[in-house]
Amino acid sequence: MDTVKEALNRYENIMDQEIVGVQLGCYSVALIGLSIAIRKVRPFSRFKSPQDIPNIFIKDKRELTGLVKRIDPNGALLMVEHKPLISLPIIPKGELPVKILGVEVNGLGISWLQTIVVNSEVIFVPVKKEQDLVHCKVLLPNINQMVRESDVKKKDSQILKLLVSKKQSPFLNVGENLVKIGFAQVAPIERSILLETKDYCDSLHSASLYALKKKLGLKYYWIPIMNMFNALLLRFTSYGKELTTKVVSHVQTVPAKLTPA
Repeated sequence: MDTVKEALNRYENIMDQEIVGVQLGCYSVALIGLSIAIRKVRPFSRFKSPQDIPNIFIKDKRELTGLVKRIDPNGALLMVEHKPLISLPIIPKGELPVKILGVEVNGLGISWLQTIVVNSEVIFVPVKKEQDLVHCKVLLPNINQMVRESDVKKKDSQILKLLVSKKQSPFLNVGENLVKIGFAQVAPIERSILLETKDYCDSLHSASLYALKKKLGLKYYWIPIMNMFNALLLRFTSYGKELTTKVVSHVQTVPAKLTPA
């Protein structure tokens, strides 16, 4: 009887040791998985330069969030304060230079960005890194959509039907809207990036055609002014010729001074 009890106790001790080992193994695997996930997602990282952005973010087209602090007129760069998934006060803040992919912004576009985009939270998708900037697709919350959604909560279901019928996106494509109103032009894009962002590039092309059809843009603002200037110049030229003709004819009709005999 004692032999059987001793054997049972020995078996129980072995099982307890194996359970502890299995638990340690599970904890180790979970810890390793958590470390890999944190390294891949970077929930605490604040990106302050293009080199801070992992290549996997560009490959996976990760959506990042940030607050536009100011616009750098040299290149129309959006200086974005990146917001990590989990903000820690000990991590210093910084400004990430973001260039809107595929557009060249003019002076009016810079003013538009300073008025509309600065101090707004945007979603930006990094596409290409350079030494001093990162090319991104930039999305801005649609203010009109947000207002309509708030109206739906206050009013009846008819507004909800109107909202659904319009099917507007909750975000505005900043590059597309700049081109559409004539404040930017479509810039050349590398073929590899062009293939990866086909929908985005197609939207820029459609916006460019719209601006061309509606004659929007800085050059079209100057046309009425130049037409008016040319009309005034033509009028003054015509008036000058007419005045010169009158003066000449008047001089010819004046009698010559009589000489003394």
